[in-house]
Amino acid sequence: MPGSPACFILIFLLCQLTEPAASGTLKKLVGALGGSVTFPLTHSVNQIDSIVWILNTTILVTIQPKMADRQDNIIVIQNHNKKRVNFPHGNYSLKLSKLNKSDSGTYRVEIYSSSLQGPFIQEYELHVYEHLPKPKVTMSLQNNKNGTCVTNLTCFMEQGGEDVTYSWKSLGQATNESHYGSILPVSWRLGEKDISFICMARNPISSNSSNPISAWKLCEGAADNLDSTIILNLLWVFLLLSVLALVPVILIMWRERRKGSIKKKKRMDIHQEVLNYYPPSGETSEYDTISNINKTIPEENSINMLYSTVQIPKKMEKPHPLPTSPDTPRLFAYENVI
Repeated sequence: MPGSPACFILIFLLCQLTEPAASGTLKKLVGALGGSVTFPLTHSVNQIDSIVWILNTTILVTIQPKMADRQDNIIVIQNHNKKRVNFPHGNYSLKLSKLNKSDSGTYRVEIYSSSLQGPFIQEYELHVYEHLPKPKVTMSLQNNKNGTCVTNLTCFMEQGGEDVTYSWKSLGQATNESHYGSILPVSWRLGEKDISFICMARNPISSNSSNPISAWKLCEGAADNLDSTIILNLLWVFLLLSVLALVPVILIMWRERRKGSIKKKKRMDIHQEVLNYYPPSGETSEYDTISNINKTIPEENSINMLYSTVQIPKKMEKPHPLPTSPDTPRLFAYENVI
């Protein structure tokens, strides 16, 4: 049958043996993942016998234009492309919908006409990109010294990082500065005006920017380190002053304790001497100590101690009776002699 797919494929193979009559320049197209793209077809061919659309080396669509006695005969070779292929403009420009990453590649349209010695060929280069999410920012090589923060910010994409360009904006300065590249060197000193940094990522179909990054928040470690250094220095000074203040106190306490130990030892020696004195048999000793006014017994005042001895006579077994008279009172049977 003249309109069967086998006939169109046979025509295509036969035409490969001939040189193209004319060719257009390569056209580059971009499409978004899930979106659509149209391959514009511009030619000066008056009478068209057939049209073939090819992706790389695979035939996508064959078209036999309408004639007086028939409508357009469009054949989509692969079934999964039937709902994605359309020719909305009436000039056989191909529209491809629901794009995916595998649709990227080289497309070619070949127009055959009996008025041409060879087919007219137009080529296209399609690249399908993803819409960019928010870029990520990481910090590296941070150095905090004397309240100055020096670090590098790196901007990157976790997904869809193909053909992405990066740039930075610095907000909060007299003039907003821009920097191109994925790495931004940052130097910020404690006490300066806060600055915000924004990373912007772009690809051929979309762009997105990161959340603002505050220099003060980014470099708060510099302030922490400076505060820690000051606090540590103050702590060392406080400890040194405390030691210097405690040394005299410790010396005074040690001296007083030593004096007390000497006095206590003297008292114990005097008490030991008193206890070592034993009176003769039959005598009972009483000691009366005259204390010094200051409640202490200096070594030179030990002679002020007085010792008195009281002798108690033995009990008489048979006392001799004394002559008594009426006028003389009777003596007691016992008499204490002092």
